[in-house]
Amino acid sequence: MEKIKEILEALMNSDSPTGFEFYGESTIKDLAEGLFDEIKTDKVGNFLLIKKSNKKGAKKLLIDAHYDTVGLMVTGLHKGGFLSVTSLGGLDTSVLPSTEVTVLGKEKVYGIITSTPPHLKTGDSKAPKLDDLYVDTGYSKEKLEELVSIGDPIVYRNRVDYINGDYVTSSYLDDKACLTALINSACQMDKDKMEFDLYITASAQEETGKSAVARITYDIQPDLAIITDVNFARTGEDDSFDCIEAGKGASFDISAVTDRRITKNIMKYLTCEGVDYQCSCEPGRTSTNADYVSISGNGVPTVLISVPLKSMHTPSETVNLNDIKSLSDVLIKISYNSKILD
Repeated sequence: MEKIKEILEALMNSDSPTGFEFYGESTIKDLAEGLFDEIKTDKVGNFLLIKKSNKKGAKKLLIDAHYDTVGLMVTGLHKGGFLSVTSLGGLDTSVLPSTEVTVLGKEKVYGIITSTPPHLKTGDSKAPKLDDLYVDTGYSKEKLEELVSIGDPIVYRNRVDYINGDYVTSSYLDDKACLTALINSACQMDKDKMEFDLYITASAQEETGKSAVARITYDIQPDLAIITDVNFARTGEDDSFDCIEAGKGASFDISAVTDRRITKNIMKYLTCEGVDYQCSCEPGRTSTNADYVSISGNGVPTVLISVPLKSMHTPSETVNLNDIKSLSDVLIKISYNSKILD
């Protein structure tokens, strides 16, 4: 588990807002160094990490986790050092007031999103509109203009905390929790046991369209793609069919988009191996990279595996570390058994 924490903390402390993933490139390169036969990037910001099997004529296994994150973008600079903003990806504006943020300008500028004191609120307390929120930097407008430009990205001011040992909370576990599992699994995969050539993609722009992953999938033309992403963790008494329980292992999504035959083959294999997992249902589209990978080129058999996440797209996303380890273990098992394609 210490290796998982090491990888996770490095990724958490690296900014990669969607569309600006290049801020996090050096961290991925450092983590991947020595683990892979090839490390590549493409023109849209995707990372490709290749680890070849010692088996001749091995089929290609693509395993994806996106490394971009939601955030904000500067739209204007105002008197008193305030910034107006718009969103990068889907945000819940109700959690934004009083949130600490970092503007990635010419240098990092720290700020706090404005909020209205309860004493001054009138009428119904509805979620604020982005147009009504500003980032307070404390600078004068003149000084701010030296540091920040319109179009600069803004991220949550990040930290990594552990709750009762097994849970980690941070701003950007979506989808860096899964990317942690991918890198950790690659650390342990034995080339002599691998029955696939492994193509790990740390994909870009998932939070703003998901088209970037389709490009790199087309280049690879894999025989099987496994998309990994976070899913909604159950909270309280919520037992919705599309939610999964934190701490009970990774979950396979049953969907119209994914390849149900291969998904069932993998689950049957894991059951025989004594590996725990969960299932969730996505009757139509999955709202993950699986939707685009499955129709890339002439079509790619695609499996979606999820990790349960609490408080999605907030500054306090929460994941159970055992679920990250579960995903890592599942990926290793899959890489050792090409019969799942039969």
